[in-house]
Amino acid sequence: MKRKRNSVGYMSALVIVLLLAAGCQNYKPAPAQPVAVQKQEPTATPPSAPEADQEKLAEVTALPQAPANSPADPDSKVALVSSDQPKPEEPQKGEAKPNTSSKPKIEIKSPYTQEKPTLLGLTLKTSLEEITEKLGKPKDTFLMEDDADPITVYDYTDFMAGFNKKNQLQFIDIRSDGIDPGLNGLKLGDPVADVSKALGKPDSNTSLVMTYKSPGAILKLDIDPKSQKVNSIKLFAE
Repeated sequence: MKRKRNSVGYMSALVIVLLLAAGCQNYKPAPAQPVAVQKQEPTATPPSAPEADQEKLAEVTALPQAPANSPADPDSKVALVSSDQPKPEEPQKGEAKPNTSSKPKIEIKSPYTQEKPTLLGLTLKTSLEEITEKLGKPKDTFLMEDDADPITVYDYTDFMAGFNKKNQLQFIDIRSDGIDPGLNGLKLGDPVADVSKALGKPDSNTSLVMTYKSPGAILKLDIDPKSQKVNSIKLFAE
C-alpha cells in the first residue's frame, strides 16, 4: 500500500517537472522597445583668453584706418608742427607791433674820416639820450669804476658804447664781424693789407697795433700776429 502511494507521488512530481520544462520552452520574451534618447545640442563654450584677444584684434583691424601722412612729405610736417604751435596774438587796432629784433639797426650816414672820426656813424661826445634814441635800449649795462671818471658801458651784443659821468659818448668797441663799423668797408677779421686800403697810412703801426689819430679821438686796431687779421676795433676820446 505504501509502495503504491510512493509511486503516485513520484509520478506527480515528474509530471510537474515536464510541464514546467515545456512552459519554459514555449515562453518568448517580448521584444525590447527602443528607448528614445533626446539629442542634446552642443553648448558653446566661451573662448579662451588668447582666442578672445584674437577676436578683439580682428575687430580692431577690420575698422577703417585713417591714412598716415608720408614722412617724406614736407607739407604734412609743416602742417603738424603749425597745429602744435600756439598762434601769436593779433595786435589790437591802434597798437604798434612789438619789435622782436634784439639788435639795433645801424644806419651809417657819416662814415669815418680822420678829419671827422666816427664809428658806426656815431660821433664821440654825443649825449646818452641821443644815442639811445638811435640804438634803443642795450642788452646789458655795467660800470667801469674809475676814480677820475667812471664809465657806464652799454652792451649791444655786437658792440659796446661807454659813457662818462657827463653822459657823453666816451668810446665805441666793435665786437662782431657781422656788423659794419663804417670804416669804408673794413670789418673785424679782415686782413691787415685791407686796413691801409680803407683808411690810408696809419699814424702808428706795430706788429700788434695800428692807430689813427684825429683831433680829440683815436682809432685803434688790434692785429692778431699769427693770422695777421684785425681782431679789435675801438674809437675812444683822448
